[in-house]
Amino acid sequence: MTGQRILFCMFIFLFMFTMSRAVGQAAPPKDLSQGGTILLLGDSILDCHEGDRRIEVVLRRLLEEKTPGAQWTIFNEAHGGEYIGPKEGTPIGVSTPLFTTVTTGRFFEIVHRHPQVDVVMVNYAANDSKVYPPGAFRGRLEMLGGLLEKAYPGAILIFSTSMYLDPAHSAPYHIENPQAPGFKDGSSRNDYLEPYNQEIREFTAGRGYRLADTFRRLVAETQRGDWDLRVRADEGDPNDDSKHQGDMRWFDNIHPNDKGTETIARGLMDVLLSPRSGGASIRTFGSRGHAQSK
Repeated sequence: MTGQRILFCMFIFLFMFTMSRAVGQAAPPKDLSQGGTILLLGDSILDCHEGDRRIEVVLRRLLEEKTPGAQWTIFNEAHGGEYIGPKEGTPIGVSTPLFTTVTTGRFFEIVHRHPQVDVVMVNYAANDSKVYPPGAFRGRLEMLGGLLEKAYPGAILIFSTSMYLDPAHSAPYHIENPQAPGFKDGSSRNDYLEPYNQEIREFTAGRGYRLADTFRRLVAETQRGDWDLRVRADEGDPNDDSKHQGDMRWFDNIHPNDKGTETIARGLMDVLLSPRSGGASIRTFGSRGHAQSK
C-alpha cells in the first residue's frame, strides 16, 4: 500500500470515528442578534494586507454597519501558503499545512487558543490544489468539517470557494506537477481551480454547511464590469496600469486588493446573516455550551 493510500485510510478512519460520536440531533440555532465570535481559517486570501485593510477588520466593520448595536469578535487564524494537509511529498509554492499529521498541527493549537466560537469561516483550495487532486481535497474537507463540529458544537460553519481571475486580466497558468485531472498546461487558473471549487460546493451541500461561493460572486462582479479586484504584480501601483497594456502578468496576482477583500467579506457576511432556507442541520457532538459573545 502506498504512503498516500495509507494516509487516506487514516483520514477515513478518523472521520468515521468522529462521526460515530455524533448524538444524531440538530444543534440549537445560534442567536447572533447581539453579535458573536467568528474564527477565520484559511490561506493568504484571508491573510493579506495590513491594519484596517485586513479582512477581519473589514468584515467586522460591515457586520457592525449591518447589525447596529451587535458586538462582533473576529479571530483571524488564516496563514499565507497554508493548505489543509497533512503534508505529502515536497509541494512547491506552499507553506506548512494546517495538520502536520492527523492528530498534530496548527489546527489543534488554534482550537486550544479559541475554545469557544459561534462561527467558523474557512477558505482553502488554491494551495491544496498544488498538493493533491480534488478527490483527496474532498477527504480533507470531510475530516476538517468533522473535527470543527466536534470542537465547536452547534457553531455555524461556512466554507468559501477560491478566487476568480478575470481572463482578460490574467496570464495562462503553468504549474509543475499539476494535480487537477485533465488540466492542459497554459489554460486558465480558473479551469484548474474549478474542480476544487466544485468539491467545496458538493461537500457543503452534503453536510448541511453554509457555502460562500466567492468564485461565483467575483465572476458576477466582473461581468458587471468591475474586474479590478486583485493586487498587481509585486503589489505594484494600479495607477501604472497604462504602462503595462498587454502584459497580463501585471494583473496576474491571485490575491484580493481592497475592493476584492470587501467583496469577499460581504459575501461571507451575507451568508452568515441570511436565514437558512432548508438543507441538513448542522450536527453537534457532545454537550458543550454556546460561546459567549464578546
